[in-house]
Amino acid sequence: MDVQTVMQQVFELASYTPANSLQFYGFLFLLGSFTVASLSDIKRMAAQKEFAEVWLVFIAAVFLYDFYRISEIHVGFFAVKWLSIGLFALLSWRYIGLVLSLSQMDVTAACAVMSLLSPLLIVVYYFLLVFFNILLKPILKRFGDGISMPFMPVVFAATVVMLMIARLPDVLTALKALT
Repeated sequence: MDVQTVMQQVFELASYTPANSLQFYGFLFLLGSFTVASLSDIKRMAAQKEFAEVWLVFIAAVFLYDFYRISEIHVGFFAVKWLSIGLFALLSWRYIGLVLSLSQMDVTAACAVMSLLSPLLIVVYYFLLVFFNILLKPILKRFGDGISMPFMPVVFAATVVMLMIARLPDVLTALKALT
């Protein structure tokens, strides 16, 4: 493999998103559910488990959609994306939690967002989660029970920023068309 081929593959990993309108509507759907789950998490330190069930179905639907489109998106891309999501889920789960120690519901919410992203943007999203966790921890600790704190507001904030980042190429293209 030459350098140009490697660079092209890295660019593909960074730039691929599912059909833009599907990704955008997926983000909106998740943000709506994250809003309600965040409020519940702040009030009761627990969101209803039905949210996690919906997010699991969402993840499965995106997985099947990507699998259906595997000839368009490249097998390697598919594998890297879904292995990255699985690795994040495993390493962030409360019982392993190397950087983030999250409940199963919080992991599921974050994985639902990651299912809409390219492998490179999955890494960016993970860093956003860590950043917002650090930034919001002093505020959210007041709503916690001493040991833990609500994490859904962190997921919500990181998702809003990720939506803006994921849609940035579309915004730039639209601005170029105007000039």
